Formats: sequence, C-alpha cells, structure tokens
Amino acid sequence: MSVSSHRPSFAHTYPSMPQDAEELARDLFERARPSDSFDDLKRRAAFNRQGAGRLRHWIRAAQAIAAERHLRQP
Repeated sequence: MSVSSHRPSFAHTYPSMPQDAEELARDLFERARPSDSFDDLKRRAAFNRQGAGRLRHWIRAAQAIAAERHLRQP
C-alpha cells in the first residue's frame, strides 16, 4: 500500500471550510493560474505533497481574505 493512500481527503482536511471560502480560493487560483483549474489542483493534492501544500496555501489565503472582509463589514 502506498503512502498516498493514507493521506486524508480534501473534505477530511478542511471539513469546516465554508462554501464561500472554497469559491474564493477557486476564484483566486484561477485568476492567478488561468491555464490551470482549481479542480485539477484538488486532484493533484490527493496524490502528492507538493500539490497538497499548494492547496493548503490557496485555502489559507482565501480564509484570511474572507476573515478580513468579514471584519470590515459594518
């Protein structure tokens, strides 16, 4: 059995991520990487550590932006 088969899935890794945070991460990623797709990144994250790290980066960036927007709302 390979090491990658023991890695948690995207949904398991980010179970409480709001849908809007994923949408924001998708939007940010696809604007920055027009020749790639967020769904492809999610698939790569399931199979290699580099892809998983990149996915975590984009999710954390989206969560930080969403939190900042939430704080700015009256």
